[in-house]
Amino acid sequence: MASKETRASGRRASLLAGASLALVASAIATAAAAQATTSAPADTVAEVVVTGTYLGNIRQEDRASPVVSLDTQAIERTGVTSLGDLTRFIPQNVGSVGGLQDLAKGGADTRDTRSVNLRGLGAGATLVLLNGRRVTPQAGDDFVNLNSLTPDIAVSRVETVLDGASSTYGADAVAGVFNVITNTKFEGLKVSAQYTGIDKSSSYSLQAMVGVGNDRIRTVTSASYRYVDNLQNADRDVTNFFNPTGSGFPGRFTLLARPVTASGGHVVIGGNDYTALYDAKAAANGTLTVVDPNCGKAGTASQYTPSGGATFGLGACAFNFQPQNPIRPRSKSVNLHNDTTFEIAPNQTLFAELSYYHQDSQRFGVPSYAQNAGNATMPAKNPYNPFGVPIQFIGRAIGAEGFPGGYDHRVMRDTVDQQHYVVGARGDLFAGWKYTANVSYSGSHTVARDKDTDMNLFQAALNGLGGPNCNVQFNGAGGGAVAGAGNCLYYSPFEGDLSKMDPSLIYNLQSDVSFDLKRSYYLAEGVVNGSLFTINGHSLDAAVGAQYRKEKSSATYSSLLLSGFGGFLGKRLNTDFDRTVKSAFAEANYEVVDGLNINGAARYEDYGGFHKLAPKLAANWRVLPQISIRGSISRAFQAPSINNSSNGLIATGIGNVTDNTRTPPDTTFRTIQTYGNPTLKPQTADVYNVGATFLPVSNARISVDYWSYKYKNQIQVQGAQSVVNATPFGPAVIRDSTGAIQTVIVKSFNAPSGTATSGIDVAASYRFKVGEVGVAVHDSLTYLLKYDIDTGVAYGNDPSHTVVYNGVGYRNNFVQSTGSSAAAPRWRSVAGVDLSYGRHTLAGTWRYTSGVHDDFGVGLNTTGTGSVIPAVASKIKAFSVFDVQYGAVFGDDDRYEFTAGVINLFDTAPGFAKSNGYLPTLADPFGRQVYAKVAARF
Repeated sequence: MASKETRASGRRASLLAGASLALVASAIATAAAAQATTSAPADTVAEVVVTGTYLGNIRQEDRASPVVSLDTQAIERTGVTSLGDLTRFIPQNVGSVGGLQDLAKGGADTRDTRSVNLRGLGAGATLVLLNGRRVTPQAGDDFVNLNSLTPDIAVSRVETVLDGASSTYGADAVAGVFNVITNTKFEGLKVSAQYTGIDKSSSYSLQAMVGVGNDRIRTVTSASYRYVDNLQNADRDVTNFFNPTGSGFPGRFTLLARPVTASGGHVVIGGNDYTALYDAKAAANGTLTVVDPNCGKAGTASQYTPSGGATFGLGACAFNFQPQNPIRPRSKSVNLHNDTTFEIAPNQTLFAELSYYHQDSQRFGVPSYAQNAGNATMPAKNPYNPFGVPIQFIGRAIGAEGFPGGYDHRVMRDTVDQQHYVVGARGDLFAGWKYTANVSYSGSHTVARDKDTDMNLFQAALNGLGGPNCNVQFNGAGGGAVAGAGNCLYYSPFEGDLSKMDPSLIYNLQSDVSFDLKRSYYLAEGVVNGSLFTINGHSLDAAVGAQYRKEKSSATYSSLLLSGFGGFLGKRLNTDFDRTVKSAFAEANYEVVDGLNINGAARYEDYGGFHKLAPKLAANWRVLPQISIRGSISRAFQAPSINNSSNGLIATGIGNVTDNTRTPPDTTFRTIQTYGNPTLKPQTADVYNVGATFLPVSNARISVDYWSYKYKNQIQVQGAQSVVNATPFGPAVIRDSTGAIQTVIVKSFNAPSGTATSGIDVAASYRFKVGEVGVAVHDSLTYLLKYDIDTGVAYGNDPSHTVVYNGVGYRNNFVQSTGSSAAAPRWRSVAGVDLSYGRHTLAGTWRYTSGVHDDFGVGLNTTGTGSVIPAVASKIKAFSVFDVQYGAVFGDDDRYEFTAGVINLFDTAPGFAKSNGYLPTLADPFGRQVYAKVAARF
């Protein structure tokens, strides 16, 4: 049996998170005592349509699956200007990617994106819906970008199902559902503008919504424009620190022969004799690798670490890229949305929905990539070569300090276009049965523009044939081209020479590359629901339906990427995949006795190569008008992505890899190629939920749920470092002629078991009045009991068992951690108090996330003896922030609104985390954010 380890969270985390619930409980107890002489409260909870069922209007108290619903007022109290930022106020959401830089997990920091990641099971395990219908993941990401769905002004409410929902919605709903519901009833015109001030990175948004129509036809159109300025690591103390990238930057040089001067003497640079060093330390093959002689000097943003007793030359040169990279990019986005309904006959309605999203973004990063696609040779005749013999270079072609001509950042530009179109009909059939049918198209197109070093042009510049006007042919100098003469220039990669370079040499160092990525869904679906028959006075309600879905995914790359001659980004292959998914589903509900509802659902999906049935059984018992008990059990599943189930190269990325076979160990960026695996099986998960809702007094509610998810055959991706550690000279670790790692090949696999997680959710709210002041207190918290991660790494001497560890309270970035694992804080809580007086409101919110151990780069114990998790000394502190907001309405019919607030009132900084300074899945580095919003209705 695989080894497991559980760590309890600290006393301080328990007390702080528990205090938020105590706040609500105290208020409820006080109000209950004040109303002791009154009669039992009536159930005044409004009946609403909730996500997670096809059976029509069901109150939350009658649902077996817990649903968190945030309406327009609750969303506006957060002060956020995007749906993506709203995930910070859902404590069950753990580890969203995108938006904020996370070097460890590969978050997309080139564009304004944000995912949902319920329970930390991976962004792909949460299904995102717009008005109950699927939206394609954003091209270039493996998740739906929340910011692309609809303008915020159009949102009526957001509902999150905190339970497995594959039986209703199909694959991708393992952890739950995030459903954005727009306002289709609005009449008139509403406009709003908000400015958010953040130190060195402000943002603003402009929005409008107009609704017109009559009893038969109605159309609601909304639009928004959002601007977010970039924020760099240098702009925050927590991210502005010396963060070395590895052992060879800004550059290292391999001497291919004994260095000598033109007169045959010793080469002495900066008082250091490199010829004597070569004579003492050269390898048997006659080579010696030395670091840049300028390494460690003031102003170079580099640090020299000697080795082998040397005082110069030998060792590591670490370059600090940290200040020049971004926390978030600069982005501009436009979002349009329309809902139209037309009643063509009594109880027969046609509907249409369309949305369009466009984003332009710019990522300001370190000037040059690290070269890792083979060595380039600087000939002895290059006048900048101080060694007098040919030398091989590996490092950053532009070094650490930028390049003459104002080239201080490498700017990556992304353009995203997303479209979503729906047409359908709904209405009555017969005998109380209703139908809904629609067809839809959802498409995303991302064009990412970047730069990389063309190794052919780079080599030409080292040979003296550099510059845009030098006549260089594929096999060398063209007619009239003379090395270092006329329009042909020499280039030097030595740090001390960069200021001497002609700015036009940027032509040889940075070539344009592009990624053209597309994703799309074509869907047709229909569902009918009604009552089958009545038994003992209770109706057996049912819904049946079917869906046809065509998925497409393609990637087209520019010529340099296809050739593999790029210095950093590695070789790519154009891909074009598609598949068809057919499904049928059914749901039934029967009230066995008054107050006891039994619900069953099942969905069958056929992917062509495999098929799955996802069943679910649930029950909800209204014991008393004030108490309901619920429970559910389901088998959720998730299919491999189109790319993952293919047979070939599907992705190329970059990551830091340590080669422990070198002396000293060599840590640097290497190309990581991901190959598909056509033998992948769908991953399944057993999901359980048991809970209860209490309505102790009027306008009060407490909900408690225990939840559990256990994966089987979970789809994971090998970690590049794990591959290197396991077989450093195996076929998946590609090395060059010097033995240095160039590329690591990884692939997806089905872990023998998979992630298993469980916990407790508590939500409570109460509304009451103190004189003329309305008071509302609320809290939503989650307590994590277990987060077992199957690493897929063999345990001890038994290859049939793998290392499984409990990651609660850890960052879960161990060397062997899977890519889908997220940080697992024990506590997450969002609590608040809202006051209202006449036309004025005042809201305060406390957001708390407990700290985690920082295991970044730490290796698990896989020997089969002792504790799996070694001692981890450093810890990322808890993130506890307070937000406040004041609002007022005025004018005729309260048509004007003014809101002002502060997010992170006390300017709390995130706890320090290794690698990039903070952990964006737990906290943000923005600091205090002050915002003001004005709105008007006409």
